[in-house]
Amino acid sequence: MVVFTCNHCGESLHKPKVEKHYQFQCRNYKSMTCVDCFKDFKNEEYSVHTKCITEDERYAAKGTYKNGIVKKGEVKQESWLDMIRSICETEKNLKPSIKHLLETISEYTNVPRKKQKFMNFIKSSSGNRVSMQEVEQIWDIIEKHKNASTAQPKEQPQQETLNNKRSSENEDPPSKKQKKNGNSAPEESQQTVNEPDSGKPKFDYALKILEILQEKQSISHKKLQKKILKAYRGATGQSDCEEKVIKKLNRKLKKIPNVVIEQDTVSLLS
Repeated sequence: MVVFTCNHCGESLHKPKVEKHYQFQCRNYKSMTCVDCFKDFKNEEYSVHTKCITEDERYAAKGTYKNGIVKKGEVKQESWLDMIRSICETEKNLKPSIKHLLETISEYTNVPRKKQKFMNFIKSSSGNRVSMQEVEQIWDIIEKHKNASTAQPKEQPQQETLNNKRSSENEDPPSKKQKKNGNSAPEESQQTVNEPDSGKPKFDYALKILEILQEKQSISHKKLQKKILKAYRGATGQSDCEEKVIKKLNRKLKKIPNVVIEQDTVSLLS
């Protein structure tokens, strides 16, 4: 079992106790060192250190690990054993006989993760000297902790799926022409996406042009540019945008019905 030393207070801790140590003792200095490989782990990094290769090389049979590679099943088994050990430390209201049996089980390294194999393992390892009813109760306790630990991480992906679904429902579907040709949106829509003010209040060029022309009937092109530029800056808060606004204004003037451009004058036909 992996053992750490707190780099703040110097206390030696088995892995299941590290989390509580961070919560109640060294909350402002989270750093651990593995007593076997002397590697440092900051914050929650210790959680991935499920088995220390140096520890195995020291105490395990020769050849147990090849090239220092820990198999996936061994990582699962170590997590399973860590959970059983943590139950021994966190469950305070257990019957003495059940607590003693649970502590005995936590000392094994090959405890099965399937119920029937678990029951048979405890029965054979204890020489039929234990109550199978109590073994059943212990399995139920382990299952409860296992389900509690796996239920929480699932909530976030489900919420993300729901948020993605809502987001896709709010998006406008692409036009039939876009689907057929595989082309991007028309020029104006494409520019709206690429402009740096995307996501900010949009400026309605056509509406502002018509407002000015309805008031003035006719205006010089230069004055119209200044008025539109001033209105755009006021609506979006952008200042370095003159060239972009003038280009967009000129395109809009060509598309708005009843707007006539003669020499340097822009007029609205009544």
